[in-house]
Amino acid sequence: PLVAIKKSVFTNEEVDRELAAKDQGLVTDAAYLAIKNLSNGGSDMPSLNSLRIRRRIINGAIQLHRVPSAKKEDGCRRSVPDLLRYLYLLPNIKKMIHNLPVQDNGRRKLELRFAGDGRCTTKRTGTVMCLISLVGEGVHNASREYSVNLCNGKEDRQAMETTLAVTLAELTSLVKEGIVLGDGESAVTCDIALTMCADRKFLGLFLGILAASAKYFCPYCFASKDLIADFSIESWPIKRTYEEAEKLHAKKTVDERKGHDALPLLDIPFTSYIPDTLHMFLRIMGKLVSQVTVWAIEQGRKVDLEREMERVGVNFTIKEEETKFTWSNLDGNDLERVISRLDLQNFLIDSDVSQGSLTKAPAWQLKMADLRALCSARSLSVKGRGKADLIDHLVEYLNANEHDAELKRILRKPRPSHVRPMVVSDIVQLWKDYRVLHVALKAEVSDGQYLAPDVFAAKAREWGCLYVRTTFEEDVTPYIHTLVYHIPEFLRKYGFLARFNLQSVEKKNHLQTTVFHRLSGKGGNKSSYTLQCLEHENRQLYYRLHDYVYEPKKYLKKGRRRRKERRTRLLWLPTTMPKRLHQTLQLLIL
Repeated sequence: PLVAIKKSVFTNEEVDRELAAKDQGLVTDAAYLAIKNLSNGGSDMPSLNSLRIRRRIINGAIQLHRVPSAKKEDGCRRSVPDLLRYLYLLPNIKKMIHNLPVQDNGRRKLELRFAGDGRCTTKRTGTVMCLISLVGEGVHNASREYSVNLCNGKEDRQAMETTLAVTLAELTSLVKEGIVLGDGESAVTCDIALTMCADRKFLGLFLGILAASAKYFCPYCFASKDLIADFSIESWPIKRTYEEAEKLHAKKTVDERKGHDALPLLDIPFTSYIPDTLHMFLRIMGKLVSQVTVWAIEQGRKVDLEREMERVGVNFTIKEEETKFTWSNLDGNDLERVISRLDLQNFLIDSDVSQGSLTKAPAWQLKMADLRALCSARSLSVKGRGKADLIDHLVEYLNANEHDAELKRILRKPRPSHVRPMVVSDIVQLWKDYRVLHVALKAEVSDGQYLAPDVFAAKAREWGCLYVRTTFEEDVTPYIHTLVYHIPEFLRKYGFLARFNLQSVEKKNHLQTTVFHRLSGKGGNKSSYTLQCLEHENRQLYYRLHDYVYEPKKYLKKGRRRRKERRTRLLWLPTTMPKRLHQTLQLLIL
């Protein structure tokens, strides 16, 4: 029989590689111990104690600071200058910074994107996360989002002021003074060009501007809700400034403050607060799909819509509840598929449509006891399995006794106040024009589908006018206002906006929630889950620095793999052999 040879000594590199694989696979200590005991008697894997010792050492790669002002004193942060100096040690980032052009003052300009977002980690635990990313790094994924502040709590202005105070002071200092990266001859002095991107809720709290439902809803201009649907206005330029906010937020009335409820937390131009195109796409596409769903239900074509959704490969169901209709929530990929592939003419017809969500008659909002009382007062049967049976009894009674005003009010659905004719071909054109804008914003400047800022502005205004003519003025949202009037301004300044959006930040949210559930103490037994999450991110940077990151093997489909193998075999054929023999061998291989 084979006898396992026990290896008693492992080098630090071997232990670190084992720890890197364990962290990348989110393997808990208990699971690692179970695998070790099953694997060749545990002789070919480092002990759990040795992994814990190395983990404590690597956790200090970047110093972590507690944030006592966070909820339950569970908050943690990393110094932004310390993080940038550690990132400079990575070869690809060092090369990227050295390739930046030198300015007239002898410094390089380093673009830094600051982002923030909140999430529900559990039903009772909320987390607010702030991150930075290097725009010039050219990689837009969660591994290139670097957390600088992580706190227990919810998105709240007062909490932001206290928990982010040190981080914002560091960012302000970097913008004013710059930073020196590296030592000796390799040292580089950089000016920091800071931008910020966040969803509308976080950005409004950060800027001290009222919510999107307020009269002055826009974080960039002074447009009011009275003019939100007036796309005949040629432009709404970005006029908000920090100095203007200082004057307005101290005014007495809401109209005088023009949306400013407090001062912005950072003193940078408002043109540096870039709109998040991810949430803008989701909200606008969601609005378009919801409108079509409501109209299909009004026309009694619910089944046709579900069948058309199934044809394009989207799981979509409409449920009829007691007081209203509900339908499936679609993610970003499904919404894009629906907007690009759904054939509206397969389930919609030209007709009059109403504005707003669908609701049922007031009788459905009554309790069973109230419905039984109505039936008893009219000597009707109170037997039935639910509200539907009792309402059927009342409807039959009302058909025979039309003079009953109380039943008319309860059983008749109120007529919509906004009704207009709908032409399906106009809706098709509306979706088609939106797809042009959607694709243009996701395209890079060198792509053929990219639209120049002036061309985009003209097409966006035309689409806004068509939207109002085709649907309802009440359906114009703040994100549509941003798309039409402010996105062109940011295109002129930054060109490609998709590199700033929150797609990678949302993925980072998901990864940190996974770490919370699998690798942290979840805040129990006096543990700090925010500290444990940032320790995990410290280790990920350490693995990148020492090239311990495991890249999973990419598998190809059977047909693709065979074609690739054939091409590889052809490369091994000597080019010096006779042409006839070379062609014969090619045919045999293929």
